[in-house]
Amino acid sequence: MPEYHNHLHEQAASIDRQGSTAFAHGTAARERGDQCVLNTVLLAAVLFLVAISQRFTVRHVRLALLGAACILLAGALHGMLTYALV
Repeated sequence: MPEYHNHLHEQAASIDRQGSTAFAHGTAARERGDQCVLNTVLLAAVLFLVAISQRFTVRHVRLALLGAACILLAGALHGMLTYALV
């Protein structure tokens, strides 16, 4: 019947749109949290590599570990700066 109008159907559609919006916000928050955790792990790895490099007496090993730490630091800084712009 075309003249029949179910107001609950419109209410359900409205609630569905609200749910979709909330889900999109939740997904964005999860992605931001994942990026923050990744940056934290990278920075912790930098601290670990710098600390462990101090235990070696061979200069080349120390420089290699410090170089790896610098690369990880650059990646973490890049992640922080690029994600802050979004």
